[in-house]
Amino acid sequence: MKRALLLGLALAACSPPAPPKPTEGAAQKAIMEKANAAYAKCIADGAASIALGDEPAGSIGDRVVIACKPLRNTLMADVIAFHQIGHPKFSIAQSKAVAEASVATIEDELRQQTVLTLFRRQSATAAPSAPEKAAK
Repeated sequence: MKRALLLGLALAACSPPAPPKPTEGAAQKAIMEKANAAYAKCIADGAASIALGDEPAGSIGDRVVIACKPLRNTLMADVIAFHQIGHPKFSIAQSKAVAEASVATIEDELRQQTVLTLFRRQSATAAPSAPEKAAK
């Protein structure tokens, strides 16, 4: 009996502890990061596939960002929810203001990357290729 108890205690000591359950904040952070990745992917995919035309890259970039507005709205809601978990005494309006500033920062960076991608695409289509240069 004593031996069985000691064996049981030894096995219990060797077993790794159960992983902790994610907190509400950690779970919401994962949701928010997924929404952020979806928003960034939408903008990157849009920049890679939108028709270029003769418009400036900035104008085309604006259209790409606007096309992804539903994903931006999802990200906003997720950031507000995350902020409310960490700051439950804040009003929804305060959390919304924080979320708007956070998402605007993300959006500015994504828009800059988009404009650069679009400019490179426009430059590549405008510049003659090496065989064309050699023929001239």
